[in-house]
Amino acid sequence: MVWSQIHATSLHLSFLCLSGSIILYTVLSRFLKETLLLAEPPLATLVGMLAGPAISGIVEPQSWRLGDHVTKELARLTTSMQVFIVGVGLPAGYCKKHWKGIGILLGPVMIGGWIVCATLIHLIFGASYPTALVISACLTPTDPVLVATILEDPKATSVRIKHLLAAESGVNDGTSYPFLFLGVFMLKERSVGAVIRKYLAVTIAYQCMASIVIGLTLGYGANRLLRYSYERERITENFVALFPLALIFFSLGFSSTLGMDDFLLVFSAGIGYAYHGRLEDAYQINPVATSFISFSLSIATFIYFGVMIPWAAVTHTPKLSPLKVGIFVVLVLLLRRLPFVIALKRLNPDIKTYKEALFCGHFGPMGVGALFLSMDARDNLKTHCVLRTAQLSNHWDKYVCEAVELVWPLVCFTVLGSVVVHGLSMSIAKLARTVVRTQRQRVKPSSVSVASSASSEVTNSGSYHDEESLL
Repeated sequence: MVWSQIHATSLHLSFLCLSGSIILYTVLSRFLKETLLLAEPPLATLVGMLAGPAISGIVEPQSWRLGDHVTKELARLTTSMQVFIVGVGLPAGYCKKHWKGIGILLGPVMIGGWIVCATLIHLIFGASYPTALVISACLTPTDPVLVATILEDPKATSVRIKHLLAAESGVNDGTSYPFLFLGVFMLKERSVGAVIRKYLAVTIAYQCMASIVIGLTLGYGANRLLRYSYERERITENFVALFPLALIFFSLGFSSTLGMDDFLLVFSAGIGYAYHGRLEDAYQINPVATSFISFSLSIATFIYFGVMIPWAAVTHTPKLSPLKVGIFVVLVLLLRRLPFVIALKRLNPDIKTYKEALFCGHFGPMGVGALFLSMDARDNLKTHCVLRTAQLSNHWDKYVCEAVELVWPLVCFTVLGSVVVHGLSMSIAKLARTVVRTQRQRVKPSSVSVASSASSEVTNSGSYHDEESLL
């Protein structure tokens, strides 16, 4: 029978759901973006929620038994693609010229947000301070995928602020490692000396500083190699367009193999690659391959995120509840970033007005990078939790398992709140501009008619009237 040939497995249905969503969004992209004023991440997350086990159950990823590594690698690849694109798209020498403005966002603002989130986690959920520091570190970076959807609106803000937010989103996914691993080392190590030694040697020197140097070297060397081949006419146009994509995967593979800071290395590779100009400009080539794959990965990641949201964890985890999680998400969105950006506005040379400070403070979305860091934290702590579950000798052992239990659901629901609020903020702003523009267009004809009637009265009374003065 023909019906026996149908194999509607969950994995095959997920392929249909993902590809169908991309096709549907492609053919309706102008209508969705310009008429309905909707961005990609909220729509993709909604599709995942509708197709996932929480609503329709069409896609059941739990039955695949793929493990956390699939979520982690998908988030790693998506974020790496986007931070490279950010690094390549910045003006030449931007980070060097605007180091103070970027440094304020990466220093006091991130540290303040880290402390605020950790305090909220401790007060609302009763988590230990080491656990709170680990979870809050996952919420410190600004997501480059969501920032890209915000900054693509030409009327959103000035080019100066767009470059500042883009540079921050490209750098701070990598600079979140020092925040994350300070808490991880505190949970794993038993002595202050071991924590400081590993933190300075592994995280600061190797994962961060070495990643920057190696990334810049890889990107700059790749650009020189490409130009060497171009000058001797040994490369065709098609492969020039694919070269940045290959460099992304090579940089990511290099950093992952050596256990370095993936995002910081890939972003630095993008900066180094574009230092002397991109060869695509010489060929007048639009890097469609890189842009399309980045777009597809972003859509796929947010659909996958919508499917994987751990709704049951809110009710099944003792320290969580819907009310507590809702209060936490609202407070994080209000207090994590906005007060610090406004307070430090006078010290930041790239932020000129309080309106720009309000914009920068609000648009610090959390997304794919936060999901990756939460998976990375859980991977680093899970083994220690399993080893110590059988013999929990003191409270410190319990903190490790507490962090493993809380980090994923709290980060997921905070990211969901950020996707909704930040993903729809620009849509609301566009709608407000449209309404204001429509009202102004309605007011203009009436004001012109009033002026015309007044001028006709003056003309009829014998006074001189210049018709062009009414235009």
